Amino acid sequence: MRAISKELEHILEAYSPLVQEGRKIAIGLLDGTVHLEKGRRGEAPIQIRVSLLDQRLNMTVEALFQGM
Repeated sequence: MRAISKELEHILEAYSPLVQEGRKIAIGLLDGTVHLEKGRRGEAPIQIRVSLLDQRLNMTVEALFQGM
């Protein structure tokens, strides 16, 4: 098993309660996304998936959620 960074540890501590309630969490990064979801029976309690973007994202939160 690989060691996790302090940043990822902080994310897991903050979002674990929501994931355990069955919610799926997507966290936007500058060059990808991190997805957290509850593991199925026989899996780890929280599944972590990282998806990389083809281009580096340079967007503000206001621009991202404009029109919602």
